[in-house]
Amino acid sequence: MKKNSVILTASVATLVVGIGGYMLYDYFVGNHVEIRPAAAVAVASSTASSTPLTADQLNKKWTINDQSKVYFSVTTSKETVNFEMDGITGSWDVNLSAPDQMKATASADLNKLNSGNEKRDTHIKSPDYFDTAVHPAATFEAKSFENWPSTWTEGQKASFTINGVLTVRGIAKDVKIDADAIYSQGKLQLEGTSVVTFGDFGLTSPHTIVAKTEENITITLRLALDAV
Repeated sequence: MKKNSVILTASVATLVVGIGGYMLYDYFVGNHVEIRPAAAVAVASSTASSTPLTADQLNKKWTINDQSKVYFSVTTSKETVNFEMDGITGSWDVNLSAPDQMKATASADLNKLNSGNEKRDTHIKSPDYFDTAVHPAATFEAKSFENWPSTWTEGQKASFTINGVLTVRGIAKDVKIDADAIYSQGKLQLEGTSVVTFGDFGLTSPHTIVAKTEENITITLRLALDAV
């Protein structure tokens, strides 16, 4: 009887350790978020007209709509973990022939950050990291546009670089965003990526016995915009 009791106790202990180990692994490593494309716009077919868009079609104030998301991804020694944010707001004043006159701003509500793991999300919002009680938003302001295409065609990607300032936790950092935009049927879609580091914003990348996190953070934009 005593032997059976010991075996049962050992089995329960093993189960508890196993569950605890999984929870710890999932907390630091488990990825539950898939990066998805921006809200779909019609892409031109090979037989579509190649007539360039006019200034009247593009030269407007465009506002970010509620289908938009921003993701950031950190890579651990096990896998890449994605976080997503909705509640993105902002605008882009487009000037097809004078990109130096364009203005663009955006804001992301860090309290809406989600990785599919509530405990991990609470930790990343804490004073140890984003401190969202004090700094609830991450903001971006464009300063210039490089390699701006002189002509745009409906349904076809236009690629360029956005130079701007990203502010997180009250710390401003110059960043470059490699961007692709598509205009189709009166809608504008903007996708882009940028890489920053934990250190850029006074943070230390988390390291544990479970996984080691790389210093780089990849930011991914998936924005859908409507003309005002």
